[in-house]
Amino acid sequence: MSFTSVLGIGILLVVIVLIKKQSLIEMVGSKRLIGINLSEKQWFHNKWMSGLFLFVLNAILFSLAVGLIFASGLLEVPYLHILIMVAATFTSIYFWIVIRVSVKRAKKDQLIMGVMGSSFYMILFFVFLYMYITLDSSTPEHDTFMAAIGLMFGMIVAMVAWAACFFITAFSNKN
Repeated sequence: MSFTSVLGIGILLVVIVLIKKQSLIEMVGSKRLIGINLSEKQWFHNKWMSGLFLFVLNAILFSLAVGLIFASGLLEVPYLHILIMVAATFTSIYFWIVIRVSVKRAKKDQLIMGVMGSSFYMILFFVFLYMYITLDSSTPEHDTFMAAIGLMFGMIVAMVAWAACFFITAFSNKN
């Protein structure tokens, strides 16, 4: 199974999650311990602070996933990195839903929180884009083509993560 097919399957699953967002929100519910703890914090009711919390949470989850993927490269277990990517995706979606349902906000406040929190992935996209534009071969052994492919995949993953985080956290359906 090639990385492009895994990426395509992942994008398809995220699209399905976005389509079935409301049923997932109802399934997760607001009675989770994490959601209850967050809803009791006064700072979390502020749209800017909750957006900053979501931004930092996205950065931590992304860093943890990348670290685990690099650590799995040290092991000789095939396809472990794919399992880590799937687990990271579902963990992120779970946390986004919990954050989304933990506090009832006005639509404008929900939008501001979603824009702020998902902007981590937009910044990541622009970092990958900058790296792609300024990519040059430093040594004959350096494979510029494979680096470019990796950066393009990184941009695709960052945009899909941005869209998923933004649509899950920013838009509220009528309950």
